[in-house]
Amino acid sequence: MNETLIFGGSFDPVHNGHVAMLEAAITQLQPTRTLVIPVGNAWQKARMPYAPSRHRIAMLKLALPNIAVDDREVSRGGPTYSVDTVRELKRDFPAEKFVWLLGGDAFAKLDTWQEPFALSQLVRFAVVRRAGEEIMLPRTPVRHEVVDCSPPDISSTKIRALLQAAGESRESVRALVPVAVYDYIQHHQLYL
Repeated sequence: MNETLIFGGSFDPVHNGHVAMLEAAITQLQPTRTLVIPVGNAWQKARMPYAPSRHRIAMLKLALPNIAVDDREVSRGGPTYSVDTVRELKRDFPAEKFVWLLGGDAFAKLDTWQEPFALSQLVRFAVVRRAGEEIMLPRTPVRHEVVDCSPPDISSTKIRALLQAAGESRESVRALVPVAVYDYIQHHQLYL
């Protein structure tokens, strides 16, 4: 049975933590195929992503050159719901099984997602557990497995803040994102 690993998020910008999570999941789960899906209009956030979708997609392709980047969420109008994305994928690939990769913090908040029960019927979750972290289960009963990983403790929010600062703070981002992504951010003057 073919199994597709899905990794969704804003990726605003993609960073070394995202890459480490994905590499750990691929190694441990050995999916047939992997899709990275950047969010369009994240309905749970009060804002649109800072970088336009074309830049976020370009950075993902630079960071993950051997992984398929699926643009269905950024192409869809209106709020982006994971359950709608998986329903579309099920229509496109009816024989496929799907595994949704996410961090323990997002997994704990699964009950706040759109139609969490319906989503849990369509996918199995792969939850990244940082070293020493306890996975908090959502109220919605879900099939899940744990992916052990020690990603660097960074966030896109922190990276954007460093990029908005001058001098050494901006330069320190070089160690937090893939080199090609850093060069792309610099070339296009993103997050200023």
